[in-house]
Amino acid sequence: MMKDKISVKTVVCLILFLGGLIYGATTLQLIGHRPPIIFITLGVAILGLGLMFFYSIKGKRPENFKKVVMIAVVLLAAYGITEMVCNQKYQEQVAAMQDWDVDLNTVEDGTYIGTSDVGYIKAEVKVKIKDHIIKDIKLVKHINERGTPAEKIVDVIVQQQKVDVDAVSSATNSSKVIKTAVKNALLQGVR
Repeated sequence: MMKDKISVKTVVCLILFLGGLIYGATTLQLIGHRPPIIFITLGVAILGLGLMFFYSIKGKRPENFKKVVMIAVVLLAAYGITEMVCNQKYQEQVAAMQDWDVDLNTVEDGTYIGTSDVGYIKAEVKVKIKDHIIKDIKLVKHINERGTPAEKIVDVIVQQQKVDVDAVSSATNSSKVIKTAVKNALLQGVR
């Protein structure tokens, strides 16, 4: 009879812990794209899963293992709730972005920097105005996940000489964030 037999509980805990590590590693590429609190709660949840795994290996006191499992479940729930709250806030901020009209006749000549940040998407632009005409827009920074196609919207704004242009299909939220950054830049030059 083998005393050092690996239990099903240990294997399940190992799979959960490794799954958490893999998920955490793939999520690291999103640092800078998402609020830091998400990564903090994810890291703590992965530590909880690790604790659960290492506690299952020792296996000396089953009643303590149940406590460790409960802690890991609470930490995972905290991560899930944090992700949902941040996503909800992001969706509300993007939905509120509208009314991009800026009367260019009120904007003085100059170069203005504007930003917009909704947590998951951030944009910074440099807008050059001469004789009430948008001469150039440089997209200084655009942090996004799948919104890279929206970057061409700055050319459309320059072409049409207005901020309230159609969003780029498949990158609507990034389009809104970039347009808001342009509007914020223009508002700095309003006399």
